[in-house]
Amino acid sequence: MRITRTMLGLAMVGTTVMFGGCGEGNAHDNLVGPQEAAAGQPVMLSDGQILSVLLVANAGEVMLGQVGQARATDPTARDFNARMVTMHTEVIQRLEQVAQAQGIAPAENPVSQHLQMTTQRTVELLDAVQGGAFDLSVMDAQVAAHAGTALLGDGLLAQQVQNPALKQELMAIRKTVQMHLQEASNIQVTLYNAYKP
Repeated sequence: MRITRTMLGLAMVGTTVMFGGCGEGNAHDNLVGPQEAAAGQPVMLSDGQILSVLLVANAGEVMLGQVGQARATDPTARDFNARMVTMHTEVIQRLEQVAQAQGIAPAENPVSQHLQMTTQRTVELLDAVQGGAFDLSVMDAQVAAHAGTALLGDGLLAQQVQNPALKQELMAIRKTVQMHLQEASNIQVTLYNAYKP
């Protein structure tokens, strides 16, 4: 399956679309990266680059979880975010063990850089959300982040990973991400139905 930069750009934009109208920046500021991804050329990643994407995606989940754990007022949202900190920290540790055992060095790349920028922008936008809207917003961010990771995993990383141990870890992460996505979606719907602006 050939993954083009256009398709990758669409996948990576997913985590910022929900905040497109928020903040003081314009829409172009929120979409840094995918414009360059629209060249229609295949995105090719080495195992080191895939490792970097996985590490950055999980570090982003830890960051979002820390923000949600500290500020969420709804116990279910707060507990979910606390578990994301613990569970994604454990994934990072497993990835580091695989990397050391297999001699794979993480290699920064446009995908990992964009994921890092997206997480930072999302955290900045969450910092500006006050009151009852925060719980729903942080769960929106969790759903978007997990969905984006699942899409990248299925559409790009799983297609290109070569090292068997890294591939096995990627498949384990993908199952975990799906469970987290379902749980986050359920919390998101509950909070949305209860939210009265």
